[in-house]
Parts: sequence; C-alpha cells; structure tokens
Amino acid sequence: MFSTLFLSFLLAIPLPAKPAHYVTDNAGALSADKAEQLNQKLKAFEERTSDQVLVYVDKKVPQGTTLEEMSAQAIHEWAPGQAKEDNGVILFVFTDDHKMRIEVGYGLEGSLTDAKSKLITSTIMKPRLQSGDYNGAVEHGVEAILNTIGSESYKGSGHSVAEANVASTVPVFVFFLGFLAFVIILSIAKRRRWSGATGTGYVSDYSSSSSSDSSSSSSSDFSGGGGDGGGGGASDSW
Repeated sequence: MFSTLFLSFLLAIPLPAKPAHYVTDNAGALSADKAEQLNQKLKAFEERTSDQVLVYVDKKVPQGTTLEEMSAQAIHEWAPGQAKEDNGVILFVFTDDHKMRIEVGYGLEGSLTDAKSKLITSTIMKPRLQSGDYNGAVEHGVEAILNTIGSESYKGSGHSVAEANVASTVPVFVFFLGFLAFVIILSIAKRRRWSGATGTGYVSDYSSSSSSDSSSSSSSDFSGGGGDGGGGGASDSW
C-alpha cells in the first residue's frame, strides 16, 4: 500500500494551480486590455453555451513533464466544462519553449477535432506567434475555437459557474443575518424586562457589532464546472 502511494507521488505530474480567471498570462505576453477583453468574452460564452474555454500562457512547460502530459492532467484537475458533458477546452501557449496546445474535453471532440485543432494552431496562431504578435495569435485562436464549438447543443444558464456558486451562498447568508438579528433583539428585550423588574433603571446599550458589511468576497470569475478528462487536441510549435 505504502509503496503504491509513494510510486504515485513520484509519478505525479507537475501542474500549476487551478486558474482563477478564464485567461491566465504568467508570461506577460498579452496586454492587460487584451487579457481582460478575452476574459469577459469567454465568461459571456460560458453564460450563453455552458462551454468553458480557458487560455493559459506561461514561459515554460513545468519541468518533469511534457506538454501533452501536463495538458491532459490540467483538463482533468481544473475541470473546465460541465459534469458529464465534459465541454471544456484549454488553449496553452508557452512563450520561451515556443510550444502551444489545444486540449479538448470529450464532449467537444466531435466538433473541435484533432485536425481542426491543428488547423487553428498551424494556420491561425503560428504565423502571428512567429511575428511576435501574441495578442493577435491568442485572440484569433480563441475566436476560431469559439466559432468551431459554438454549434454544440449545450444551453447556457445565463450565468457562469462562479456566479452560480456565489448565488447559492446568498440564501444561507441572509438566513444567518436574520437569525442573528432575532437573537440580538430577544437579548435586548430580556435585558429591558430585567431592568424594569429590579428598578435599577439599567438599560443595556448593547449594540450589535454584527457588521452587515456584506463583504461579498468577489469570487473568481472562473470556477471549474466539473468536467473530467480530455478527448484529444493538437500540439504545435513555432
């Protein structure tokens, strides 16, 4: 048992942390405006179709693994796409290694085939990357991916998974605030009744420090939808 766990630890594939946004640029290759524009575009696409498409840009593929191994592990652990639908896609670009890959979830491999993925990287992205136009390469690559999978029959819910997760906590939070207010009011009423009965004239000036500051911790704008496993894709270099 121990030897099996130790072996699995040794064979673990190095994987960056799950992204908090649809677009992650650890290489500083994209302009801030372009990254934000693409982030909003992919968020809106998820809301409309339920497909989740991620862009991950970094300098080098993590040591100890290959681009194909890492991307296959990423689509499994980052879980883009809906549970049982597996309608997620990750576009990887590694600037120093001059490598890129489109990793496709099982649910989208019928439309975004290996051949189409290769066509996107080789004819749309590669020429722009070779000329140093990272903004254009990623933008047009994403556009081609969205156009290719846009005909899938998945229906969006009008909000992203991240928004749904935040919304689901609101009723619990409201109930908690209501219960807390009830306890405070009841406590004040008891103190006042006690004060009148003893003639001390004591009235508690207890003030609820329960901050109604709804510090709505802004949730990340990407949250994995529960997709599992990749159906294919294509690697390329420039």
